[in-house]
Amino acid sequence: MGVTPGGYYAWLRRGESRRTVEDKALLTHILRIHKANRELYGYPRIHQALLHEGIKCGRNGVARLMRENGIIAKMARRFKRHKYKHELFRSSTNLLLDRAPTSRSNQVWVGDVTFIRVGSKWSYLSTVMDRHTREIIGWSVSKNNDAMLVKESLLMAIAGNNHTSKTIFHTDQGAVYASNIFRQTLESFGFRVSMSRKGHCWDNAYMESFYHTLKTEMVYFMRFKHLAEAIAHIMDYIRYYNRDRLHSGLGYITPFQMAKLVA
Repeated sequence: MGVTPGGYYAWLRRGESRRTVEDKALLTHILRIHKANRELYGYPRIHQALLHEGIKCGRNGVARLMRENGIIAKMARRFKRHKYKHELFRSSTNLLLDRAPTSRSNQVWVGDVTFIRVGSKWSYLSTVMDRHTREIIGWSVSKNNDAMLVKESLLMAIAGNNHTSKTIFHTDQGAVYASNIFRQTLESFGFRVSMSRKGHCWDNAYMESFYHTLKTEMVYFMRFKHLAEAIAHIMDYIRYYNRDRLHSGLGYITPFQMAKLVA
């Protein structure tokens, strides 16, 4: 092969290259961050987490090491959504369409409901998010998708935050948001009511995005046998989402950090 004996033995005695040593050290940090974040981070978030720790590295280098070592973000396949067919609120107003972007907390809250399988039946999760910070500020879980479900999540948000008479509460056109109980609760606390246009799910895109993240990073990996078990895991994930998970839409800081910045 054209290799001299001296060259071969010199190669055997030669130590690892500088790049190899640096890659091994960086890989150790990548594995640590990946495990600490439930194996949910892909290379963009791991790269940002490394920078937050003061570890200088390139985004492409992190992607290469993760690819070479089979380190991938754990994410389940999303269920196919059916077309939205609800006929209520055809004349409702979306106050967010012509509104300037939010600049601080408590200007716009958004709410939604999603379904989660527990045992052989569906249970329901209602959440309220501050649209500016992306923080989940209220939530509730029930076996019934009714007015009390969404009311409880709203009351939790109200108890821990300072809304004003100018705060907009935005939802889709779900029937639970049409109930007298819920509408009276909104009116009694002075919210401005806003609703998505019929058939425009992206009018409430931030909540849709959160539910996608919740399900593909946690729910689809679980088989909940009891409602109490589901609630415990949902509580734990919301805490993680608010306080630990780097949010790409916030410039790779957490919702909790964003809330503190704009407080």
